[in-house]
Amino acid sequence: MIRNSESVINECYVSQILPDTFDNDFFPGYDKVNISWEEMKRVLDKDSWKAALQNQKGVYLITDKSNGKMYIGAAYGENMIWGRWKSYIETGHGGNEGLKKLTFDHIKRNFSYSILDIFKSTTDEQIIIEREIWWKKVLQSKEFGYNEN
Repeated sequence: MIRNSESVINECYVSQILPDTFDNDFFPGYDKVNISWEEMKRVLDKDSWKAALQNQKGVYLITDKSNGKMYIGAAYGENMIWGRWKSYIETGHGGNEGLKKLTFDHIKRNFSYSILDIFKSTTDEQIIIEREIWWKKVLQSKEFGYNEN
């Protein structure tokens, strides 16, 4: 059945005005995050992403899709994962020596970001550091990737 809008327009009402254009960029869940640099730039400040990431410590993976090299990082400082990823949006390298050798354009074109482990905000940072070390060993990101420490 098809109805012409003219026949129902007077029965319609505005139920909500969204603060931004609806883009369906809701946070998908920690185990489903695998986004490009461009996607991260677009969604990082969305309410659902910011709320989810700034309250979780964790270990994350950056993959260079052009060559398969990986970088393992840990987030336990101010604003946790959101704060670390925000620095990648601003600088590309987030202060990491192995990533500073790459151009920002290369990072923007080729990097993807995912989450390996999450921890609640009260978790001792030494636990996060130990998991970061474990993931570096498992994925051999020091030998074959961008981790230099």
